[in-house]
Amino acid sequence: MRVFNRGTVFLALAALVWLAGCSTWTTSPAGKSLLQPARMSPDSVVVEFAMIDLNSVAGTRTAELWREADEQQIPVETRRTLAQHGFRCGVVGNQLPSWLTEELVSQSKHLKLDESDQTAVVSDLLMERRIQSRANQRRTVPVGLKCQELIVGRDEPDSPPPRKFADAQCHLSLTVAPKGDGQVALELVPEIQHGPMHQRWIGQDGLFRLEASRNSVRFDELQTAATLLPGQTLILSALPENGGLGQAFAGTSGGGRPSTGKIFLFRLAQTQFDDLFSPLQTRTPIATQPL
Repeated sequence: MRVFNRGTVFLALAALVWLAGCSTWTTSPAGKSLLQPARMSPDSVVVEFAMIDLNSVAGTRTAELWREADEQQIPVETRRTLAQHGFRCGVVGNQLPSWLTEELVSQSKHLKLDESDQTAVVSDLLMERRIQSRANQRRTVPVGLKCQELIVGRDEPDSPPPRKFADAQCHLSLTVAPKGDGQVALELVPEIQHGPMHQRWIGQDGLFRLEASRNSVRFDELQTAATLLPGQTLILSALPENGGLGQAFAGTSGGGRPSTGKIFLFRLAQTQFDDLFSPLQTRTPIATQPL
């Protein structure tokens, strides 16, 4: 049996430490991560959403906006149906009127008055957001505050009876379809989500997942579609004059005052899909940010 003295053991440990010290270590520069950034899928589209309350906007400015908007991209029959329900839709180019930008900045700082506590609190309804969506993926954007009861329609002899929804909120359903030439077909459908939350099994890509959602009523007869280039904006306005669905989407302003109308802006910010040279070619991926 061989016996090692303390000196021999010490020399062996020292040799191991020296050898380990010669190995190279990979370090990242300060402020940079070794992890790859999250990347968008090839069929992803980024849409910027904004909403403007027209209570503080002069009527001459909205008239100027519609003079600049291209409503011809929306079929005549669709425009007629939208008008009957208090909506108007069109497409604006890369340059928005300056007053729109100023109004967005002003309303983003606006505080609403909570009459129950007599305190000013920030509204829980987002006036601006970025939406990342994949091709044919349905996304919904809340465009109205939740209310205990939402009434749609008028109580008139020649009209269908008004529909009432409990614990309801107005949404716009958004679907995108990127095209190979850099354009994107954008589709909007008004809908009302109401009632308590329910858990449902949803099938997608051969898998089932449990999703919590509320009952939803879609108004497919008011479906609006337009093809946009990056930088262009689809504008949808809701006005309360006709007393139809547009009145429900116009909603109320801060302090519970009836709104004179709202404008919803959907700007195409970026598309990944471009098959100009190859069906698999994509633009440079960008890092994604959570909503």
